[in-house]
Amino acid sequence: MKKLLLMSILTALAAPFAAQAESVLVAPALANAQAAARLDFRITIPRVLFLQVGTGTSFTSNASVDLIDFTVPAATVGNGTAVAATAVSGNLTNGAVTVRVMGNGASTISLNSSTTGPMTNGAGSTVGWNRIAVVAAPLTAGTTPGFNNTGITHPTFAASNTGNGTATTLNATNGVVREEGRWTFSYLNQDVLAAGTYGGVDTNAGRVTYTATMP
Repeated sequence: MKKLLLMSILTALAAPFAAQAESVLVAPALANAQAAARLDFRITIPRVLFLQVGTGTSFTSNASVDLIDFTVPAATVGNGTAVAATAVSGNLTNGAVTVRVMGNGASTISLNSSTTGPMTNGAGSTVGWNRIAVVAAPLTAGTTPGFNNTGITHPTFAASNTGNGTATTLNATNGVVREEGRWTFSYLNQDVLAAGTYGGVDTNAGRVTYTATMP
């Protein structure tokens, strides 16, 4: 008996802390009587920032870094005729890459480029980043539903060849930035340079780092 009484007391004490849905009793329930009960809903959306330049998987991290590779024909060295990248350069081939930015935490997102110096051949000769041309355009295939596919202006490389360039600002619509496009790179071929390979796979200052910043 004492044990049963103790259990009843504990149950009564715990009742205020129990999760309960609202309930309403209408009695007597006359004609057209109504009983109303309520629910509250909450959805939490996290801040998300996504950047893809070249090979990538939408909304997933991918460590692949594409190589944009130029081979200047011997007969046209330094003649001012631009040289296209090799066929296997970039995820879209021929020096073209996918560019995609998505963020939902600010009214704008800043996209910038950063370089560590002019490309070198390891023997003292250099090529400045102003010798790399970039054409921005919409994607012709592989577009993402809901994204604005009008092309993203490429952030100009730093005039000094070192550090951040001139950022491109992407504006949000209804609090969300969803922009995509393609960049196609070419080598302007305006200089007669010493023979050698300038830049490379994370060597001889040949790597550009792109950064999307969401305040």
